[in-house]
Amino acid sequence: MLENENLIDIFKRSLATTIKSIGKTKDVEISFVAENPSINGKEINLSIPSISSIKNNLNYVRGEADAMALELRLHNSKIHLKYLGSNNTVNQIFNVIEQSRVEAMGSFIFQGIKSNIFKKHNIDIKEKISKENNNDLIDAFKYVSYGELTNQNLSGNYSYYKKIIKNKLGNQYSKYFQCLKNNINNQEEYANQINSMLDNLGLLNSIGENNPDIDSLDQENNESHNKENQLKEEKFEGKSENDSSAKTQKTTTTKEQEEIGDESVENEIDYFTNIEYLKKENNYRSYTKEFDEIIDAEELCDLKELERLRLSLDQQVFSFKPLIAKIANRLQRKLLALQNRQWEFNLEEGYLDTARLARIVANPNNKLSFKKEKNIEFKDTIVSLLIDNSGSMRGRPITVAALCADILARTLERCLIKTEILGFTTKAWKGGKSREKWIHNGKPSNPGRLNDIRHIIYKNGDTSWRRSKKNLGLLLREGILKENVDGEALIWTFNRLQRRQEKRKILIIISDGAPVDDSTLSVNPGNYLEKNLKESIEKIENKSDVDLIAIGIGHDVSRYYKKAVTIMDVDQLGEVLLNELSNIFTPQNKLNVN
Repeated sequence: MLENENLIDIFKRSLATTIKSIGKTKDVEISFVAENPSINGKEINLSIPSISSIKNNLNYVRGEADAMALELRLHNSKIHLKYLGSNNTVNQIFNVIEQSRVEAMGSFIFQGIKSNIFKKHNIDIKEKISKENNNDLIDAFKYVSYGELTNQNLSGNYSYYKKIIKNKLGNQYSKYFQCLKNNINNQEEYANQINSMLDNLGLLNSIGENNPDIDSLDQENNESHNKENQLKEEKFEGKSENDSSAKTQKTTTTKEQEEIGDESVENEIDYFTNIEYLKKENNYRSYTKEFDEIIDAEELCDLKELERLRLSLDQQVFSFKPLIAKIANRLQRKLLALQNRQWEFNLEEGYLDTARLARIVANPNNKLSFKKEKNIEFKDTIVSLLIDNSGSMRGRPITVAALCADILARTLERCLIKTEILGFTTKAWKGGKSREKWIHNGKPSNPGRLNDIRHIIYKNGDTSWRRSKKNLGLLLREGILKENVDGEALIWTFNRLQRRQEKRKILIIISDGAPVDDSTLSVNPGNYLEKNLKESIEKIENKSDVDLIAIGIGHDVSRYYKKAVTIMDVDQLGEVLLNELSNIFTPQNKLNVN
């Protein structure tokens, strides 16, 4: 019993710490009540947690705390009170739609919060009884506005509530919610949109009149919230995660499925400690990731076309292939030599050592001698080859890069070394849908990366070369190669490697120049992408468990990378690539840098 009480106390402290961290305030007063959880300024009343709720319904408890923490951080009470009037039902509708804005913004930043609030709403909605009344209308606006702003469908009575709102809004349904989405990071304009919607529905009475309670608000709290609402569109601008969740990088690890025990409760709250939102405002960012994708090569064209492109690849570099194959065989011999077998002798168990049976014949009192195979340490290794898929690589550079990747994967597979082959480019020239959205939203200044990036998986680390070889033909497909955002591609590849279980991790990038994306560079500082590339490289090179090597084709990349090789003739790529791998696998041998 005492142990359970300690667990609950630990959990309460963890929740309080989490709320203060997300809410970005230290002077919030947090209490725990038996019923009616609420927030009033900086006073928060949470439901009292129990052992049952912690172990069986953790997401619900978290969701309640998350919603209140987000209100602390992202909601300005002074702005909100300006739009409240004397009609209680209208005020409640206004409150729940504003709360949906806060929860949606938080969901775009924190993967854990998105999951917790979504699950909390699903649990709540199942307890609702469907019958037409004012409370039902309030609930309908609450759940439907949340669902539309986050592009998610709730369970239970959600379809019933959605029908209510569609009946109210008619053919203006999509327009109203799109307007709310477009202003999700601007509370004042968002409130005006709610005001307009309620007015058109005939629900508006005294809303919009000045409220005398405004002047009594805590001034310090208002200033803090005003700063939050002045944030530029760093993370919130239409960042629909559902539309591309199957193809966007999943770098955030959630812990919703873990069992909660005495030692793990505090860890369950720690997913807030490295939140991306705490980055400085002038750091690298993307305007929206809604249109980004991570995609398998075979999804970009049909099987027949892949086979045709693969045949074309083989035919174009037929004369070049034997030289690279010869170098690959040399690398293979070197790697296999590192895995020679050795034996331990004079053991009491293992394989019978037949070479020493003569001792038994000479003297039957001698014991049998056994031996056991001893493996020289050869670390499990994953090699990730990242190929620049920009338009400037078109022609022989991308053809040779594809062939070298192909031969490298086959060679290392024979040596039991896993490989993955990845590519990076953009989905469109000149910005694509990201730029269109930026223009539609009034061209806010310093938008950050302003193009739809595409990361391509030609071969993942656990797929055999034979199953993936046709995918490399995609590199020859007209229209695939566009612009290049190197920094984000490096971090994407690095994160993939970090999730691998191999002891040795090698990342090789093949590129023919600095990052270039005209759409981004036209509305940001001229060194914006280059600065991000340097920051990404620094992050990876400071991690001792990843070896980062760069091969520049016709471009000196040594000013970016510590380990770099520059080649002026693309036909040198195969030899350089395999030689550098040979060097890195040679014990006590450093990389040769030309």
